[in-house]
Amino acid sequence: MTDRLKLPSMHRRDMLKLGAGAALAAGFGGAAGAQEVTLEVMLPNAIISGKGREIVEKAAGVKLSDAPFQSTPDAVSRLMAPGGTSRFNINFGIVDFARQPVLGPSAGSEKVAALDLAKIPNFSKISAPYKGAIIERGGKTYGVPILLGYNTVVYNTEKVDVKDPLLQSWGALFEDKYAGKIGWFENAHQMIFAAALYLGKDQPSSMSDAEVREVGDFMIKKKKNVRVIWTSFSQAANLFATGEMNVAFATLPVYTQLTAQGMKVGRSWVKEGVQSLIGDVFIPKDSSHQDKSHAVINALLSDEYAKILPGISGYLSPNGIAGEGLSEQEKLDAGYGINSGVTKHRPMPIPANLNTWIEVWGRIKSA
Repeated sequence: MTDRLKLPSMHRRDMLKLGAGAALAAGFGGAAGAQEVTLEVMLPNAIISGKGREIVEKAAGVKLSDAPFQSTPDAVSRLMAPGGTSRFNINFGIVDFARQPVLGPSAGSEKVAALDLAKIPNFSKISAPYKGAIIERGGKTYGVPILLGYNTVVYNTEKVDVKDPLLQSWGALFEDKYAGKIGWFENAHQMIFAAALYLGKDQPSSMSDAEVREVGDFMIKKKKNVRVIWTSFSQAANLFATGEMNVAFATLPVYTQLTAQGMKVGRSWVKEGVQSLIGDVFIPKDSSHQDKSHAVINALLSDEYAKILPGISGYLSPNGIAGEGLSEQEKLDAGYGINSGVTKHRPMPIPANLNTWIEVWGRIKSA
């Protein structure tokens, strides 16, 4: 048996003082106690990595816990599911896809809270090309843009001839030249849209059911050239790294992750036009800590964050300061030509017959 440690006697009055001090420290005192609201967010993981996370957490006085982000349809489906309006503190979606679901069919059916713009002073810094992506109804604002991205053809510069004209077209994803080393993305809208552009469809989102099925038939014929249909950004980056894909449909986080890993990859300003996408954030209507969520949105629109966003994710900020200090060529290389119209791009409104697109995509995958 060991001896007990003998403590000096303590007066009851001293014990009460000690207990009160401990409670104060635990609940209110010091940096440790003040920290610490943790927000559960459904955001593209790349935009709150590294320096981006540091800036946002410091400015908003929170900790961020980010769930794995796969796609806008996945994020929106989580919002729409039972309990979805309280699951996350902040949600994200590409505006063309998310606008109707988050607003619902009529006033009062919104799945997200009306934003208090007085708590988002950086809202005033959103530049003109992004104004149309602000989601409003009845004089209230429900979603604000935080980024612009684009999808295009990405390729391994050590495995392909970078001067090949085919690489400057969506056709690189379909034609025989790169058979067995091509990657498609598990996304009905974006993949069928890319194929339609290659086939000369000027307004893919306006295609009739018959035209969508025509594009689907083309993709079924070309599927023999496809090595894999990738489902996550990390999977796509790994497939490039292992050499299983040399040419692929890719999003900006895939390209950025590969370059950060030291891989030599190129991205195309495809002649048919890159797919341009603006992403909005929302606060689900039943979520907790809505003041802190406003503070996070304000940080995502700040000057400091706008300057580092392209470097950590490839995405561009809607803050008008974005791109300052870059040469005109550097701006074009980063994608700022999309804002000015210099770079050919194709916005991606959701087609009225989206169910047909999904049906055709299912047929393509099972072929």
